[in-house]
Amino acid sequence: MHRNFSLIALPPLMLLAACAGTGAEHQPVLSAVADPGYQQDLTACRSIAKSQKLWNPETQTQAALGMAIGALAGVADDSGDRADNALGGAIVGGVAGAGAGALEMRNTRKDVLVQCLRDRGHPVAG
Repeated sequence: MHRNFSLIALPPLMLLAACAGTGAEHQPVLSAVADPGYQQDLTACRSIAKSQKLWNPETQTQAALGMAIGALAGVADDSGDRADNALGGAIVGGVAGAGAGALEMRNTRKDVLVQCLRDRGHPVAG
């Protein structure tokens, strides 16, 4: 049973790993020609965006909720050992919840990057 849960948990875990640098690496679209100093500001703003941690309290909460829901679903499954089902469900749910939180953080990082460039006077459309 554990092998099946491991296979199910693999895609969300890979997604979480893939999100590590995303958002901050977004290539902003400019509505006008880049001002002098744009590249320097882009580098600085990317650094600020990357400082937003993926494993933040919101991601931790989503992981915990996923674990709880997964464990409950595992207990409700009548096939096999309920303890194994609960453990497997908690693992899958926790990884899925953490993946969802990381995806949200990707969008937050992108927003931080765009707003930082706008605050520095650059014509960022998105």
